[in-house]
Amino acid sequence: MKRKWSGFPVFLLIYHVLFVLVTWHYSQHNKGDAYRYWHLDRAWNEYLHAGTDVIKFINYPWSNMFHLPFWAGFVAYSLIGFCAIYQLYIFSLKYIEPKNDGHRYLLMFVFLLPNLHVWTSIIGKEPIVFLAITWIIINQVKGRYTNLQYVLGWVLLILIRPHVAMFLLMAIAFALVLKDKGFGWKKLAITTASIGFSLGLYLMTMHLLDRNPFDVTTILERNDASLVAFKRAGSYVPMINYNVFERVFALNFRPLFTDSVSLYSLIISAENFLILILLSGAMLIYVLRLKSMSLDLFGKIALLFFVISSLFFIQRYSCLGIFVRTKMMYMPFILITAIQIISQAKKATQH
Repeated sequence: MKRKWSGFPVFLLIYHVLFVLVTWHYSQHNKGDAYRYWHLDRAWNEYLHAGTDVIKFINYPWSNMFHLPFWAGFVAYSLIGFCAIYQLYIFSLKYIEPKNDGHRYLLMFVFLLPNLHVWTSIIGKEPIVFLAITWIIINQVKGRYTNLQYVLGWVLLILIRPHVAMFLLMAIAFALVLKDKGFGWKKLAITTASIGFSLGLYLMTMHLLDRNPFDVTTILERNDASLVAFKRAGSYVPMINYNVFERVFALNFRPLFTDSVSLYSLIISAENFLILILLSGAMLIYVLRLKSMSLDLFGKIALLFFVISSLFFIQRYSCLGIFVRTKMMYMPFILITAIQIISQAKKATQH
């Protein structure tokens, strides 16, 4: 890396700390999820459940036994979030190998996204989930299946967000199947195992939601009811009236200026607009160079994770506030893939 870019990780840390201060100050005056995750009023063993309770179980000894202050929790979780961001940045540098300043600026843009830093600087599920996903994808691509980070990543993701674990598992399985031509015993084993594990994660998710996993009609009705229930939210989006493409667009690229009602939503609108340009540009380049370009394992996983997650989340969510925190789990990976496509096209023109 050139000397003038070597200081970016330090700048990234300082930048992240600024978001920690903002989110901590906000949580001090608005007692939302972060406050409830730290200030617990039940016994430790009552949090021995999968899902959100895992976060409370982890926090319990620090908040209720050692009586660490609220800000200490923010420090801990923001460090977890920054660890994920830093590890993904270092991986991305080696993966893309940017050859010019333009590609480096694009990569820096991805890691300076405000939404990424907001949701990795708070006490909650997002920092740990994002770290788990980062560990899983990086080690999957490198083939390090017995690596502690890989194993721990799956354990944390399954315990905290089993449905996201299912989406990621499906993405990885499909990517591995599509990796090589033909269909041998190896692909059959991958397909069979992924179906079995995905079914287990589906049953686990339905159990947490208290749903009959085989009553599809009721599940679809509850999904529609969930979309309508968000009408009580201040940033409601009528997803129930949208087709699939409109829903996917709304989930991943709104708010988009006309939805902006605050400084934060205006900033996120600008972020979404730039993301939309980057992804559109990469998609155009890929289509125009379809015969000479192909996605590697990371690219396939990122794309499939983006698509599968989007198709599932649009069935349940219809609120801008939920959109911005949900897409943070998969958006950075597809953006890195977009930059790789642009970089790959540039390298091809130079030969």
